[in-house]
Amino acid sequence: MGVLVRLLKFAIFLALVFGTFYVASRLYRNQQIESCEAFFDSEEKIALEVLKPKWGDKDPVPNLDQERIKVLVIEGGGAQGLYALRILDYLEKKTGKPICELYDVMGGSSIGSLLVSLLSIPQIDNPKKPLYSAEQIIQVFSETAHRTLEPTWKEKILSGYGLLSPILQNQKFIKVLQSFYGNMLFSETINHLVLYGYNFNTSRVSAFENRGPPLQSADPVLYQLIGSTTSPFGIAPVNKILLSPLYPPQFIGDAAFVVNNPLEDVVYKLTKAYPNKKFLINNIIIKPKELENTINFPFYSGWLEATIRYQYLQVLAHNQMTREALQTLSSVYKIEYMLEMGLDQNNEWLEMNSFDFSKKNLKKIDNFAKLILSENKDALDKVAAELLKD
Repeated sequence: MGVLVRLLKFAIFLALVFGTFYVASRLYRNQQIESCEAFFDSEEKIALEVLKPKWGDKDPVPNLDQERIKVLVIEGGGAQGLYALRILDYLEKKTGKPICELYDVMGGSSIGSLLVSLLSIPQIDNPKKPLYSAEQIIQVFSETAHRTLEPTWKEKILSGYGLLSPILQNQKFIKVLQSFYGNMLFSETINHLVLYGYNFNTSRVSAFENRGPPLQSADPVLYQLIGSTTSPFGIAPVNKILLSPLYPPQFIGDAAFVVNNPLEDVVYKLTKAYPNKKFLINNIIIKPKELENTINFPFYSGWLEATIRYQYLQVLAHNQMTREALQTLSSVYKIEYMLEMGLDQNNEWLEMNSFDFSKKNLKKIDNFAKLILSENKDALDKVAAELLKD
């Protein structure tokens, strides 16, 4: 009898603990929803105020007269985007020119969209010159990412580590983006940009272009667009963004789960926008180009392990399909020179968590990026030399 009483007391104790946690997590989730709704209501007012004189303006058209167009595309990779930044910093220092002058068109998904847009922000008093260099972004990347994207212990526990509700509340991240971008519009960047987001209203990937008649949507406020294209579904709440004066805001999120490397689509768009041109394409791949033992995928691995491994396999398959598509396109279009700046097979890099923005993980990623960079300087020197050609 004594054993049954103790078991009953223990069961009651567990019920109280889990019941308290469930109530607290539900209250926290409701608070999240109310906070997001209030935040995006204020963001819509900002967009309406900024865009008021811009509705109906003529869409910006491509204005690239040179024979060869230089293209940079950066795939998604979260915190591992530091690797791409190190590459871009090296190219800027090697050539003595900012990234926005080395490339004419830049595209990206997730962290890629953030990096290419930051490097294309013009100075207020000199619209042809960039506000930030790659080195300046590196200097603030880790601290800013840790401060805005690393969840607190409270957020981790009450969200059930992301199982019950989004683990990240990205309002503070979007506010930081506003401090970097100001209220500039998407069309006001130095370069022709092609950025990718997932539209939850239409269940389609959206390619946002800021050049070409006509724009596929309204000219959004840039920091709001970047806040949307870098909000991964299930980890952070997707964002409302105003794309038209005639329709309500659309829910836009990170497209990386669907299109992590948008290179193929970028090339398709550019061959239409710039007919009879030659293209120099640089593609920065953040995930490894090859994975070890992929042919020995264990069939009975369990749902959780299979899901985790599938994400890496999906990236590998997509990168492979992109290469094959570009090889086919190069036989038709003038893709004169293509360079792929990625990592070869490396288990240590593969196991680094892209969504871990702790200072320890960010430092580990940066140190590893520096190591890879030092071992591939000859290849990057060739890239720099090619970029300096007209």
